[in-house]
Amino acid sequence: DSLAVITLIVLGTLFFADVLFGVNNFYMRDLTRYYYPTKQILREIVLGGEFPFWNPWFSAGQPIAANPEHEVFYPLTWLILLPDYDLGYRLHVLVHVYIGLLGMYAFLRSMELRPFAAFFGALSWGLGGLYLSYINLLPILFCVAWLPLTCLFTRRCLLHPGRRDFALASLFLGLQFLVGEPTTIMQTGFLLGMYALYRGWHDGDEAPDRWRVRLRSSLRHVGWVAAISAAGFLVGAAQGIPAFDHVGDSARSRPFGFELVSAWSFPWAKLAEMLYPNILGHISIDRVMWYWGGGLYPGMGSPFLFSIYNGLLVMALAVGSAFVRPRGGRLVLILAAFSILLALGSHTPLLKLLYDSGLATAVRYPEKFALIAGFAVIVFAAQMLQRMLDGDSGVRDGALGFLFAVFLVALLITLSTLTPLYGRFFSKMWSLSGQGAAKMISISTTDWIVATLRGGIAIGLLLTVHTRRRPAWIAAAAIFIAADLALVTSEINPRMPRRFFTSPPLDDTLPKNRDDYRIFHEADWYGQEATARQWFSTGDAVYWIVRNGLFPMTPVASRLRMVLERDYDKTALLPTIDLTDSLWDVKRAGRPDWYRPFMAMSNAWYRAVYRDFEQEKKRVRGNLRNAVPIRFLEGEHHPRYYFADQMITIRDRHDFVRKLTTNTYSSSVAFVTAKGFVPARGVVRGVSESANRATIEVETSGRAFLVM
Repeated sequence: DSLAVITLIVLGTLFFADVLFGVNNFYMRDLTRYYYPTKQILREIVLGGEFPFWNPWFSAGQPIAANPEHEVFYPLTWLILLPDYDLGYRLHVLVHVYIGLLGMYAFLRSMELRPFAAFFGALSWGLGGLYLSYINLLPILFCVAWLPLTCLFTRRCLLHPGRRDFALASLFLGLQFLVGEPTTIMQTGFLLGMYALYRGWHDGDEAPDRWRVRLRSSLRHVGWVAAISAAGFLVGAAQGIPAFDHVGDSARSRPFGFELVSAWSFPWAKLAEMLYPNILGHISIDRVMWYWGGGLYPGMGSPFLFSIYNGLLVMALAVGSAFVRPRGGRLVLILAAFSILLALGSHTPLLKLLYDSGLATAVRYPEKFALIAGFAVIVFAAQMLQRMLDGDSGVRDGALGFLFAVFLVALLITLSTLTPLYGRFFSKMWSLSGQGAAKMISISTTDWIVATLRGGIAIGLLLTVHTRRRPAWIAAAAIFIAADLALVTSEINPRMPRRFFTSPPLDDTLPKNRDDYRIFHEADWYGQEATARQWFSTGDAVYWIVRNGLFPMTPVASRLRMVLERDYDKTALLPTIDLTDSLWDVKRAGRPDWYRPFMAMSNAWYRAVYRDFEQEKKRVRGNLRNAVPIRFLEGEHHPRYYFADQMITIRDRHDFVRKLTTNTYSSSVAFVTAKGFVPARGVVRGVSESANRATIEVETSGRAFLVM
């Protein structure tokens, strides 16, 4: 046990040593544009002496504690309060790698697996493609990290009910509730419920009146799971109750369109990724994505889960063991089938049926549901490895047969890469052309060579599993498993140097009185325009473009407040959404200065627009990592607080848009749904503001209308 635990810790450290010691940091996808800046906000508010009720930096102000995306109540989030923010941020991510590794090891050992089988399962889980894909999706990572420990103590409580195990199961499930990632919590509940039914079914195997015993036992086990779930919710109620309340006031209260709900549906071809990890492409090679399977994700271009590859031996043991019909095999098959059916999303009729019935109008990204299958298959594979090590030749023979088939397919495709037919078939299959196609063909050829070698080594390991030199075999197998995973996981979590997370030069072009004004980053809305496609087709410079252009939400590091930006996590308050929708309706209606009234209402002094791509490329001599893609257009300096000089009554948002489109008003007009009146003159004499409150000193000559 000591050797296994130390090895897991060492491997986790080696995989991420550059991040742990501050040389680099994770940046992919939501990490740069959401999580790194949002944690800075939380830190700023708490160190300023206030409770983090309110986030004044995004969308002119939004709830923070009530929004589970911020994990305010989750204890490990508080690592960001360390004196060095960057260190605290890196640790609060990496600690979950160790929790995943050691939690799964403890869970498998509690199932009476010996150390190497438990080590195998823990490594395949904690350093596998599925788990490490969550590093750029922090709420899922934080929630999934505790899944093995929740399962460990729930299982113990079902086998031998006791207060200690009940309390610990509730505690670890409560930590998942404190994170508040709903899809992961639902999948945890499904796993626990299915295991309770499984235990109840087998409790009646030896009883004379087996059906009555099975029913009674199943109800008892499900009752325990329900009790643990209720207690876990109470542990996490500090987040759960405000989150439920927040839903009714935010974008989540409105049904999403089916296109959004079905986005990132799991394509059938991705199932092959469990055997050939790069069959659809690479997430990052030298910070450039070479993902030829992007067409399988219409409108997205890349997968939600960067990889579902958990090691070749995992699938060989899980599938090969079907021939010996092991106990628990049917449960794993049911779990995997259910998981993949949900993950497939729009690729089967099920999601549309659920959506039309109203059951799936608020659940996004079906690919999330691959978690159940990945977890169950790894646990099952670890059990089958133990059987094989104990001398079960049926498990070994089944796994060997499966490996020979995988190896043969890889070998035949590798040989085909020596002919021109492969390149033509590859280009046609993935609709590729030009230099990019040639590069991808070359990368794919290397991938198939690696797949052939991987399959050959795995076959060699299983052929020699019953050698008398067991310690040497275990060492060789451990090295193979770690190397097999390292080839994949090294690319799904690419890094940027530390300087990437410092303020860009564009920050210096704006006034330093940051609390007085906001930024309208108009350019960020034009992701499909020709200019935007130029800027975001720059290879390894893409994320530098985001950073150098102060794209939302990155300006937080520069203490810049944003307004009228996109709702990235679909949690913005309803008035915020209505205002933003109205902005674009007025623009589409053809008003030339469509942005002016909204900037006046929003205290926005500057509007961000794209620079000319070719001119900027010439200025930086082709090194687009140094390019400044944005320029700020300065407008009127509208105040945060002012008195309206006119009040216009509107029926609804559409009336608001119509009046703004057809009439001209002063910059101090107020639109209200109540009955208006002629406002008296008023003056704001002074303002003292913090994150959660403002004291405003005003003077009026009568009944006036204060706009905030």
